[in-house]
Amino acid sequence: MLAIVLAAGRGRRVGGPKALLDLEGTPALQRVLTVLREGGLDAFRVVLGAGAREVAELVDLSGVEVVQTPDVDLGQTASLKAALSLAPVPAPGFLLHPVDLPLIDSEAVQELLRAFEQRPPQAAIVLPSVDGRRGHPALFEQALAAEFLALADDEPAHGIVRRNPARVHHVELDR
Repeated sequence: MLAIVLAAGRGRRVGGPKALLDLEGTPALQRVLTVLREGGLDAFRVVLGAGAREVAELVDLSGVEVVQTPDVDLGQTASLKAALSLAPVPAPGFLLHPVDLPLIDSEAVQELLRAFEQRPPQAAIVLPSVDGRRGHPALFEQALAAEFLALADDEPAHGIVRRNPARVHHVELDR
């Protein structure tokens, strides 16, 4: 499973790049990468934009494929497309995680990976929820990459999720 972490945002409302949001002395991107590794992932693409040089200096990106977003102002879909447009990683799917939602834990990641492996045959998407509210990270079959790549850069990626509810498998996390 390839982990794609969207970390290109400027973070205007928080005073700096979202990837560097301080979480008790740890940059948000570092925390997300650590949790995903502890959860069982080992292939990573991180999309950087705003403050990319500073992020690279403050976050351990060893073993991570770094992707530069073409234009940070285009938003998350453009960043996701930049990551997906590279050569596919031999994997059944990809996990999508925005860096500005860094509070997931490794047990939840493991639970979502198990749910992806055991999903019903029609399910191509695994979405977590807590108390009935959908969240991240979301997991997608590799075949859905083409649908994301077909989106306009400013079109919301959640349209792929909403396109066919029958292919979505919801996993309620106890957190």
